[in-house]
Amino acid sequence: MADRWQTYSIEYKGGLITNLSPYQQGIQSPGSARILRNFEPSVFGGYRRVEGFEKLGGTSTNIPVVPNSGLIRGVFKYGANIYACRGDGLFFCNGLAATSSWTEATDNATYSSAGVTIGGSGKVRFLKYNFDGTEKLMLVDGTGKPFRFNGTTFEQLSSLPADTSGATQIVNFKNHVFLGVGNNLVYSAPYEDDDFSIANGGGVINIGDPITGLVVFREQLVIFSRSTINVLTGNSITDYVLQPVSRNLGCVAEDTIQEIGGDIIFLGPDGLRLFNATDKIGDFGLAVISKPIQTEMLDLTSSSPGGFASTVIREKSQYRIFGFNTATQDSSAKGIAGTQLQEGIQWNDLRGFNAHVVFSEYDFGATGASEVIYFGNATGYVYQMEQGNTQDGAHISATFATPFIPISDPEIRKTFYKGTTYLDVNGAFDLEYSLKFDFDQPTTVQPDSVLTTDSAASVTFGEGIYGTSLFGNKQKAIYEVQTIGSGFTVSILYETTGSGTDAVFSIDSATLEYAVNDRR
Repeated sequence: MADRWQTYSIEYKGGLITNLSPYQQGIQSPGSARILRNFEPSVFGGYRRVEGFEKLGGTSTNIPVVPNSGLIRGVFKYGANIYACRGDGLFFCNGLAATSSWTEATDNATYSSAGVTIGGSGKVRFLKYNFDGTEKLMLVDGTGKPFRFNGTTFEQLSSLPADTSGATQIVNFKNHVFLGVGNNLVYSAPYEDDDFSIANGGGVINIGDPITGLVVFREQLVIFSRSTINVLTGNSITDYVLQPVSRNLGCVAEDTIQEIGGDIIFLGPDGLRLFNATDKIGDFGLAVISKPIQTEMLDLTSSSPGGFASTVIREKSQYRIFGFNTATQDSSAKGIAGTQLQEGIQWNDLRGFNAHVVFSEYDFGATGASEVIYFGNATGYVYQMEQGNTQDGAHISATFATPFIPISDPEIRKTFYKGTTYLDVNGAFDLEYSLKFDFDQPTTVQPDSVLTTDSAASVTFGEGIYGTSLFGNKQKAIYEVQTIGSGFTVSILYETTGSGTDAVFSIDSATLEYAVNDRR
């Protein structure tokens, strides 16, 4: 019997694909995934379980909730402090100190005497800029006129013209403050944050459609609206030129626009698109990049009445988009991630990241540069992403399933005897392994799953329990499973089942040992 066994090898790559038929995916891309939830394609190969997140301050002593009530409307880092807007107040704390508490930045004489508050209930967006040697913040709340903060004094710029009220977007382009106010692109005089007068070099450009995003890209200002895309070139009012890129396509959701790898990703009416420069000078491409996961995109957009948030994780070359729904439990909150690899963007599902607003940047501290990612939601807490092995103390539920692979001929039944999985491990974790045959039809007998044991430390060959032990070292491991079953097509299913503290690990590749039976 043994000499009749054959070996089928699978290299795990390709990411989540759901736009192919089961047969197509199994034949064309056997290392891709029909389910890839809280596993992400890795720049080092294979699929890596995602990292967790923690409340600001860490797990031992959490920084308390931001004062006031309702959603976290904005979060960002300025100087040594983390800032969060909730309700009508702006609060800050030292996010590196577990004993920190929130202090109200809006509690100062200049702000209080004006008799104004941060208005509305929507997102608060911000701009860090430096026109005079001092870095400042400008905030827009979508209701009133912008606010300015220098680290001490918080004030509303009440002397600005009426067309600056209600700004939802803000950016610094060529040393001018640009605001998106409805259909209007409003800009300040050069090197000024409180002068938008035409006489001094400010102005207004009517885009003709509600502006959904502003981003500086390759010395141009890209203006996204709901149904158009334009670029602004030039340095000042004397030579500004507005050029259309698209008159029938735009960004349909604010806060989905991110630059990654020299391109811009945004959510269009038909999915995620890539805005990039073409070989022709002055031309741009607008390719749809989410076609492999179109069903997931439709599910995400239809289940996110609270809008979207997004971020990039630069160290992973990864874009993440999160849908927000106040009625959704944190564990079921939906998101999608795309990782730029040499073969192109590969996708995975995210669950449990219930993010309303997200902020990321490189933090240049005394020990060097490190990437920080903060987010907030309806809980009132601020969280740090890419931290720890849990989702705020909850187990990270992760699932990876290969396509149903016919192994050369879908009309011939195969009997499977052993599966071997090759992993990169960093500590203790539990992983459940099972085979699914013939599209998991109830008429086909499905073998029982097998759970890893004693995976806190790898064992050497000859010392472990065959079928349950993890062989190798702490960096590379081999997981062997005896499982008997038969079918015309086969899928390998991996699921995490730990208690909540499982270390990050990667599933790199696998082999299946089988014998060929009769034709159907």
